[in-house]
Amino acid sequence: MPPESHPDASTETDQTRAKLAQGETTLDSKPLSPGLFDDDLYDDGPAAKQRTGLKWIVASGLVLVLGLGGWLGYRTWQRRSVDPVVVTTGSPSRDTLENRVDASGVVSLGNQQTLKAPADVTVESVLVQERQRVAKGTVLLRLRDRALEQDLDEAQIQTEILRLERQRQAELRQDRQRTVQRAEERLSESQSLVDQGYISEDEYNRDRDALETAQSDLRGAEVDLQRSELEIRQNQATLTNLRARLADNAIVAPFDAVVLNIDVQPGDGVQSEGTLLTIGDPTQEVVLFDLMTLDANKVSVNMPVRVSIIGPSPERYTGRVISIAPQAIGDSESDRGSQATVKAVARLDRPSGTLIPGSAVSVEVILVQQENALALPLNAIQKDGGDTYVWVVDSNGKAQKRPVTTGLETLDAVEIRSGLEETDTVILNAPPDQPLKEGIAVETTPAGPPGARRRQAP
Repeated sequence: MPPESHPDASTETDQTRAKLAQGETTLDSKPLSPGLFDDDLYDDGPAAKQRTGLKWIVASGLVLVLGLGGWLGYRTWQRRSVDPVVVTTGSPSRDTLENRVDASGVVSLGNQQTLKAPADVTVESVLVQERQRVAKGTVLLRLRDRALEQDLDEAQIQTEILRLERQRQAELRQDRQRTVQRAEERLSESQSLVDQGYISEDEYNRDRDALETAQSDLRGAEVDLQRSELEIRQNQATLTNLRARLADNAIVAPFDAVVLNIDVQPGDGVQSEGTLLTIGDPTQEVVLFDLMTLDANKVSVNMPVRVSIIGPSPERYTGRVISIAPQAIGDSESDRGSQATVKAVARLDRPSGTLIPGSAVSVEVILVQQENALALPLNAIQKDGGDTYVWVVDSNGKAQKRPVTTGLETLDAVEIRSGLEETDTVILNAPPDQPLKEGIAVETTPAGPPGARRRQAP
C-alpha cells in the first residue's frame, strides 16, 4: 500500500510552491537569495527543514569570518601606518681614519749580508760564534787555498830570478857604455891622425864603424834592462794580487755587526761563492716585502708603515718605506701566468729587540691618515644626485634629513667635516620595507660602539 499522506504537509508544500511561482523569496518568514537551496524548496517534511537551517548556519558563519578577517586586516594596516619605524641609531665619534696597503714581508737586519768563499778553499778555523757581536775588522774565520799558496811561492821565486836578470842587464849596459866611450876616444884620435896624414882614410872609417857598433850594442842593452824592469813590475803586481787573495782567506767583519748564522766548520771544503756565514747591523732592522703591481703605484718612499708578527694580538712597530724596486718581478720566468710583484724595503724607526731576522711579518703601508676625525659608518651616508645627507632623530623622535660634508672615506667609515655634532643621533639602519620620510616617527635601538670598525683593512 502507498504510504499514508499528510494533508497538512501537502497543503504547506503547495502554498510554498505557489509563493515561489508568484516571485516571493521568503522561507519561514526570512528572506532568501534567488537560487539558494533550491533543491530543498522542493523537499517535503521536517528533514528538509533541518537541512535548510544547517546550511544557513554555515553560510552565516562564513560571512562572519570573512567580515572579521577584513576588519582585522584593516586595523593591522591602519596600526602599521601610524606605528613608529624601528631603526638602529648611533652617534658620530672621534677616531683615526686611514687608507692603507697590506703586504707580508720578512725581517732582516740593516746591511745584512752573507759572506761567501772567494775561491775553492778549505776552512782552516772559525773564530766567532752565532749571536756574537764583533767590531769592524775582526777576523771571523780563516780559509786555506793550497793552489793559491803555491802560486804565491812561484811568484816570489820568479821575482828573485827577474831581479838577478835585471842586475845582469844593468852590468851589461855599463860594459856597453864603456865600449862606446873607448870607441869615441879612438875615433877622436883617428880624426887627429888622419888630419895630420899619419893614418889612412880607411883606418879612420874602421874606427867610426866600431863606434857605431858600440852605440848600437849600448841601445840594445838599455832595452833589455828596461824589459827586465817591466817584468819585475809585472811580477810585483802578481805578488800583490796573490797576497790580496790570500788576505781574502781571512774573512773579516766589514762593519760593526752581529753574527747571525755560521754555515761551515773547520776542515770543510767550500767551492767558490759557497756560503760561509751571515752577519748584519744590529742597530738597524728592516723589512723586505712584496707589493702587488696595482698597490705599488700607490706607495712611495718615506710613507709610514706598521709592522707586526703574524698572529693574535701582535705588538706593532712603526717605520718608513726606504726603497721601491723600479720594476716588477714574476714568481718564475717560465711561469708566465704568475702574479708579478714589486720588491720594497721598510726600515723600523728603532730596533725592536724582539723581531727575529728571517721571521715573517705583516706590513701595513699607510697611504693617507686622518687623526681625530668625526666619523660615521659608511652605510649611514645617503646620496641623492649631488647632495649628501644622513637621517637624524630630532628631539620629538622624528626622522629628519641632515645635509653633511664628507672627507676621507675608507671601506667602512667616512669622515664628517660639517653638518653633524657628536651629540647628534644618526639613523644607521632602517627596515627596507619602510622607507624613511621627513617627520615620520621612529623608535630607536642603539648600535654597537661607533668606533669599533673605524680602521680600514683592504
